[in-house]
Amino acid sequence: MQALREGRSWVDHGHLVNRVEVEVTGGGPAGRGRGHAGGRQVSATLGGRIRVRRGSSITLTVTIHPTTYRNAWGILPQLAHVDVIQGRVTGPATDRDTWRAPGTRVVRTWDTGGRRGPVTLRLELVAEHSGYLRLRGSDGNRHGVGPLGAAVDPHGPVPHDGTPDAGNPWADTWFYTNPVFVDVV
Repeated sequence: MQALREGRSWVDHGHLVNRVEVEVTGGGPAGRGRGHAGGRQVSATLGGRIRVRRGSSITLTVTIHPTTYRNAWGILPQLAHVDVIQGRVTGPATDRDTWRAPGTRVVRTWDTGGRRGPVTLRLELVAEHSGYLRLRGSDGNRHGVGPLGAAVDPHGPVPHDGTPDAGNPWADTWFYTNPVFVDVV
């Protein structure tokens, strides 16, 4: 329960993966790997936050352990792709009913189809503004350009058509993580 309260969690829709490990490290000048605070790297995982200087490098490291057994529908899901979603933290929303977060978009997609065993992915970024990083992955069975266009979400989930069994969670599997926050000073 404490992990849920602190945002250190991820959710799996259809038993696509067994475990997701996420770490964001940073603080050093871009391209140099030196850390913030006297050469020391800072790091955080899901629900956590790091504080870095503008222009410093940050590294997202993700290790995903695939499922090893069939789900309730008898399918052994295979991870097809993983998206990194980056967004800004700009303060309270002026319209609390909006579903759009300006500046949020998929910044990287990895094709993971055909990989076996744990998959480790790394992404280097330069800290330009305060925000967050989160992940989403799919078996690739149902995805397409999101409602805000390919520049924002090229591989998002697509709505089901309402026919019986169209939204079967065992045949359309996804995982989502909570964010890791990056405060840029």
